[in-house]
Amino acid sequence: MNNIENIAEELFNKVRSRFSPVALFSEDGKSTDEERKARLFTFPYKSMITGRKLGMLDLSIMDERALKISFTKNMPFNFRVNEEEREWESFLQGLRKFAKRNIMDFDVRDISKDMLTPRDRMKIVNTKNGIENESRPVSESIQWSGTTRTSIQDFGEARLVIRHSERVDEEKPGARSRKIESMFVETTQGERFKLPYNRLSLGRAMTQHVAHGGRVYDEAGQFITGMAEEMNNLAFFVRSTRNRQFEDTETNGMVEAACSRYNKLRETLQGLSRTRNYHNFAENFVPDDTDLIEEYDIDALKERFVKKMFDDRLTDALPYVYRAYQQSMMEDNGLVKEFSEWADDLTEGEWATPDDPEQVEELRKIMQKPILAGPDGDQASTAIEDIIGSDALNQAFADASQGPEGDRTDVRLNIIAWLGENGYDQLAAEFKQLLAQQVTAQQPVDPAAQDPNAQAQPQVPAQQIPAQPAQPAARENLDLSKLRVLAGLK
Repeated sequence: MNNIENIAEELFNKVRSRFSPVALFSEDGKSTDEERKARLFTFPYKSMITGRKLGMLDLSIMDERALKISFTKNMPFNFRVNEEEREWESFLQGLRKFAKRNIMDFDVRDISKDMLTPRDRMKIVNTKNGIENESRPVSESIQWSGTTRTSIQDFGEARLVIRHSERVDEEKPGARSRKIESMFVETTQGERFKLPYNRLSLGRAMTQHVAHGGRVYDEAGQFITGMAEEMNNLAFFVRSTRNRQFEDTETNGMVEAACSRYNKLRETLQGLSRTRNYHNFAENFVPDDTDLIEEYDIDALKERFVKKMFDDRLTDALPYVYRAYQQSMMEDNGLVKEFSEWADDLTEGEWATPDDPEQVEELRKIMQKPILAGPDGDQASTAIEDIIGSDALNQAFADASQGPEGDRTDVRLNIIAWLGENGYDQLAAEFKQLLAQQVTAQQPVDPAAQDPNAQAQPQVPAQQIPAQPAQPAARENLDLSKLRVLAGLK
């Protein structure tokens, strides 16, 4: 558990060094002079470059699991020069790192008014109390149970039941997320529903939905299943085309749109397994009346992706590819779909980090053996998701699964790279040394070292462990707005 008083004091010192005056409010919404008792910080945001006051900011740690930033209406549109905008983004990035360092979620939003009123502050207090008093049977780190053929994850009012095609070896990390023969959602009344796709993210998202009063066949349930169906149809297409270059720009645009759509769906389904994300989804869900685009020439689309022979498995994906491309064209023209906006907001960046000693020890055990990427990197993501939950790392796993070794790629170098990039230098160095020792141990022994009469053989140089895995080439046309979204900054 975070020491909230230390966090409050550190946050106050961070803010006071740049802004004044800073008004402090305690967890009951009353004004206070004690920074360690403060849970809400209100102050005017002023540019250090131009000296202009741009609006009011409110930083809340009422919910001890999250740092919430609220800014007054239209403040981002008040920037007059690029330096002010870059200064604002740098400020938000600093707060994001602060939240991450203290194992907190990070949320930024427009409060649509000039400043918080006392009534607004009491609403925040009441919301906080509601969160504390709410019965939350589902934890953010759900544990497995079951037998050698069955795995179960309990979500409170419902549970996910998995039947395996082979016996589960509990000595292997992530074994209960593999060899899935069938999946079921089971209610506390004993009702059981078989899911149409054996995708773990679908199982967890649907079980979360049922646990919160939903039904497998209601509109939201069908929407969740529809995302899995679309992923299923896009998966083979994405694997087959993502590393190919086509002659015309429009076909390349279709491939890029399909890959982007697939990744967005994957992140959304994974996010719905977490309670807070599901609440956001349920509150904002609107039935999707958008049908697949019917007016398209299937033969013309096939011709775009022909090598020497067309693989019929691509046919089922083509309507989804065309729709993804049309949606991407609409977004480029400013007509962004509500679902796309919601899915962008749902992506959190990091939600689990190895800061607990028990997590570090568990990571050490897992890193002793190769961690295989699995299809689309899902196997590796599942193996460490309770220790390192990171969209960037999951994407690295997905990219690694497309390499020469495919699903059999060992992704430990990707984990080491993530640790080094996120301030876990000591762990990164420890695991680099571990891999180096394992590689050295696998080198052939020179017979001359064992038998003086044997002819010496040339030494085989030990494999060099790179500081981080090779990264895919950056897209040349990735504009600044997309970079901000990827960085978690709107």
